[in-house]
This record gives sequence, structure tokens and C-alpha cells, in this order.
Amino acid sequence: MIGGIPITKKQRYLAGRSDLVALLRSRGETLKRLGSEWEWKFHDERVTIRNNVWFDQYTQKGGDAVDFFRYFYGESEEQAAAMLLNCSVADLEKLPARSPPQGTPFKEREEKIMEVPPAYGNMRRVFAYLCQTRGIAPEVVSAFARKGMIYEDADHHNAVFVGRDEQGKVRHLHARGTLTGSHFRQTLPGSEKAYSFHWQGTSRKLYAFEAPIDMLSYISLHPEGWQNHTYVAVCGVSAAPIHHFLETQPQLGEVTLCLDNDEAGHNAARRIAAELLNKWNTAVSAEFPSQKDWNDELLADRQEETQGLTMSM
Repeated sequence: MIGGIPITKKQRYLAGRSDLVALLRSRGETLKRLGSEWEWKFHDERVTIRNNVWFDQYTQKGGDAVDFFRYFYGESEEQAAAMLLNCSVADLEKLPARSPPQGTPFKEREEKIMEVPPAYGNMRRVFAYLCQTRGIAPEVVSAFARKGMIYEDADHHNAVFVGRDEQGKVRHLHARGTLTGSHFRQTLPGSEKAYSFHWQGTSRKLYAFEAPIDMLSYISLHPEGWQNHTYVAVCGVSAAPIHHFLETQPQLGEVTLCLDNDEAGHNAARRIAAELLNKWNTAVSAEFPSQKDWNDELLADRQEETQGLTMSM
């Protein structure tokens, strides 16, 4: 039953299969077509939607239509299901605005204290994953590991990419599965976007990437003097970390957006470039890999080197 009384499994299933695109449009929301999916913006986060399924590219959270209205609008499961099964515009209009008033965060998005996963005794699995599977230069991984910016967690043996503030305090954690075939990746709860995984240099150049592995791959492809420059993995397509560096590092004068070579990456580069140019007196450019992303580019480059060596023997 619906209306404060616990819903049945069938009702929950049917509500969860509601068409999110149609529902959001009925609320006057703007969605952008991206191939077989749609993009919806929540603040500066990118949420992709396909039929009744959604995924937040920054927080790595997702689910069905019921989960959507719980996560973004703070509804209970019963309230969300009731609204979706009634499926009336009047019910939709009763929902609060998706940008909540100050001091009233969504139930599912309340501020959380970040818990730092304990480190394993060594980094063998992470080194093997990053260097052998992903093709990243061992000396690059070692440079970050020595500074405590990459480690292997004790519980799941994930690669953990650490973002620290100016005082060295951990403010951002992004985990990536290391098992063969694993697609696990998550920005841990309590992380602050402005301090995502980065390397701080002294030159005027800042390079921005969608993910830590893309950042490490690019450095491996362009190793000469890399430690002099600043690199940041925005863990999605948020410009918050770039703004933070431009605000706190006055020597920075050139930003290169090194996002994925797909429609979403190109669109994000245009959006971020316009945003930066509107606020900062800095040069902004974009550099895309010839492959889909920078790790694909690195692996293709390594394969060509191997084939060339084999042919010369």
C-alpha cells in the first residue's frame, strides 16, 4: 500500500522503473542528449540518465527512479514510490527545489566525516595493477607513493589516490579496484572536490584530467620535467579543483584541459573553458588523446613500442 504505509516489493519495482527523463522534463529541468543517454546537472556534478537508471559521475552513486528522488530530493522510499506511481505533475511540483536552502541538506547528502581506509603493509598489488595492467611508468607511481599520495588499502587492496590540502591534511580520497576485470571506482564520502588527487609544481602550467589513472598515464607519456608542473584529477568533470588552484597558486597562468576524447569530454571542456575564462585571467586550452582516454593512449603507445622491438630482433 502507499501513503505512509510500507510499500510492497511489486510497488517498489514498478515505481523504480519510471521514466526519469519524462519526469524531469515535466518539472522543467534541462537535459542534454549524449548518445543513448541524457545528461542532467546537479550543481557542478554530471548525472547521466538512461530510461529509469541514473549515475552521478562525481560521487559514483546511482540507482533507479526511486533512488533518484531519495538521493536528490530527500524523499523517503515510500514517498518517492507514491509520487512515481501516481505520476502526476501536481505531485512532482510539491517536491522541494533541487538546490536546497542553506542549512537543510538532503537526507542522503548530509555532510559526512571522511574515513581514511587503513593502508596494507605493502603496495605490490597496486604497483602491479598500475604499472603492468595500466602501463604507467614505475618511477611515476613511486614519486606519488613516496609522498603518501597513492597507497593500497588493507581491506580490499584497492588503489587509493589521496588529495591533501596546503597543510598536508587528507581532504579527498578516490579508490579504484585492482582486481582483473574490476570496474569499481569511488570518491569516498566526505571528500572535498577542491582537494582532489593532484601534484603541485612551480611552473605556470596546470593540467586537468577526469581521473587519476588518466593523469598518471599522461605524465608517463610526457615525462620530461613533469614534476615542475601542476596536475589535477577532477574525478569527474567538476571545475572546483581547477578554481582552487587558480585561487591559491598565483603563478599559474596556463590551464590545459586533458579530458576524454568523446562527446561528453568535448562538451565538458567547452563548458569548463568558458567558466574559467569568465572568472580568471588565464590562458585555457584543450588537449585530447587520439584514443578514448589517456590510459588507452598510453597502452596503445606501449603496444607500438613492443611491436617495434619485436620486429627489430
